[in-house]
Amino acid sequence: MSARTLTILAGLSLPLTSANAALSTQGSEADAFDGQEISVVEKRLPADAVGQKKLSLEVGTAPGFRLDTTLATLPGVTLFRRADSLTGHPTTQGLSMRGVGVSAAGRVLVTLDGVPMGDPFGGWVYWSALDAFELSDMQVKPGGSAGAYGAQALAGVVDIRSRSISSMQPGLDAWYGSDDSFSIKARAGFEVAETGLAIAGGHFRTDGDYLLSPADRGAVDVRAASKASFASMKAEHDFGGVEARGTLRYFREERVNGLALATNATEAMDASLTLSGDAGEGAWEVVSYYRTRDFANVFSSARDERTSELAVLDQYDVPAWGAGMLARLQFDGFEFGIDGRRMSGETNERFRNLGTGFTRDRTAGGDQWTLGAYGEAETKLGEATLSATLRLDRWRSYNGSRIESDSVSGDVLRDDVVPNKGGWQPSARLGAVVPVTGAIDLRAAAYRSWRLPTLNEYYRPFRVVNDITEANPDLVPEKLYGLEIGADYEPLNTFRASITYFRNWLRDGVGNVTIGFGPGFFPLGGFVPEGGVLRQRANIDASVTDGIELEGELKLQPGWTLGARYQYARARITHLMPCLTLSATARCKHQNMASTSPSPMRMADRSAHGRRCAMRLASMMMT
Repeated sequence: MSARTLTILAGLSLPLTSANAALSTQGSEADAFDGQEISVVEKRLPADAVGQKKLSLEVGTAPGFRLDTTLATLPGVTLFRRADSLTGHPTTQGLSMRGVGVSAAGRVLVTLDGVPMGDPFGGWVYWSALDAFELSDMQVKPGGSAGAYGAQALAGVVDIRSRSISSMQPGLDAWYGSDDSFSIKARAGFEVAETGLAIAGGHFRTDGDYLLSPADRGAVDVRAASKASFASMKAEHDFGGVEARGTLRYFREERVNGLALATNATEAMDASLTLSGDAGEGAWEVVSYYRTRDFANVFSSARDERTSELAVLDQYDVPAWGAGMLARLQFDGFEFGIDGRRMSGETNERFRNLGTGFTRDRTAGGDQWTLGAYGEAETKLGEATLSATLRLDRWRSYNGSRIESDSVSGDVLRDDVVPNKGGWQPSARLGAVVPVTGAIDLRAAAYRSWRLPTLNEYYRPFRVVNDITEANPDLVPEKLYGLEIGADYEPLNTFRASITYFRNWLRDGVGNVTIGFGPGFFPLGGFVPEGGVLRQRANIDASVTDGIELEGELKLQPGWTLGARYQYARARITHLMPCLTLSATARCKHQNMASTSPSPMRMADRSAHGRRCAMRLASMMMT
């Protein structure tokens, strides 16, 4: 791909407040405002696990145009594709950590104020919907996470926290850049009749860059143009000791993915309500939410040495919705909670275009739910802090369907009987932190986590150019067993360093298995044209990843920090079905950085190309 799409030429940022009321967007969790101490992040019960490494990133000061590019600068945090959310297809924006193989659905749970952000149908994250202008920070927590995070937190958690209403001072941000790109955003927070209110909104558009170099382009290649808009409204009120916070978010995005016919659009609406209060010596919290997604997409194929193109798949309507609730109670070193999630979605699409138009229609989708309960205990044993978490989930995938018909006659050509599936999945985590000296702490953790395959993986086949991937309704949940041990060294409040060793055992990871090569007819996927490949999603038996992480940070003077991070991970398949062979590549990653706060200036942000070590499955072939 050619150079980055955006080179900012001019910008404007106006905080519309008086000097004595201005709040810092960096630094500590609280600041002074009219003589009162306020929180700059939404108030929630803590959900940190003992012995788990955690990295906090201040949104807006870390490198990266969007949150996914910021996360990609961290060693061990891996996007599904090299392309970021500015040019990448929305369905490829999954996330993983610590060498646990990436997938489009992602193996990391991403939450915003406790609400899961993964698409209810496919699991991918719309990073363009998460604008730093109304966010505070991200807590990156690698390793399986049981307890409050539960299902889908297979390889870790990215916990995004939005600004509190009290810190949403009125502001305007606008800029214009290359490729006719511009952005404008505004926000405001105020109080009406003892009720806090905040609104925010913005619009971004760009003509985009070409996805291929000039030597590889043809007449059909166009710029990867996109535009996105968002709006949000928040309210909070204290009802006699019960604090209620409600949020309503809207998002719309339109893209052109490098070919004139390859377009997609997404419209989304999220609503959430959080109730919290005190319970004697403890505290409680209930988070509930409802989310809708409406997606439309066209895949096209460049032909005749890129002088013409043909639409090969038209997903004209992919509706999905998700709902859930998490209730937590914390007191005297204990936490108990229940967590339920419901997902539903389907794809309505046209396929099989032989050159004169689509000749087949397909509807495929289904429903899922998970319901879990957990308990967690934390105690002191001498100077050591110990914790134990145990969780049990019931899951079900049902109402699956796949119907294909002739576009002209309407005759049904395929109507699969998809069996319902369900089961139980346990999760657990043990953690310990042991102070050795005043400057050195040892930490350790062991865990089991799991991920339920998405509705997209269970029920929907897809096609990219001439490559076809079939769904698999017989998939089983992915399981991850892991352990880590590390040491933290902090002799001064201006210097800290850490080292961590980890090992992860992945069981039943979902990957794409190659069935055959075109041209030819296959009972599973039908006709595969010349140059095409037929694959199917399948559970890979077992793999192991070993790795080490190094991190150091030095505060040079107020507002300046110099840091470096490095991770090496080695993954390998330890058991595979006899009919499968594979190849893999290794990569490692390190990051050197210098940052300043509150100034956005960054001295360096360098990634070593070709030294990013995390074993990935490159191909899987039937023999």
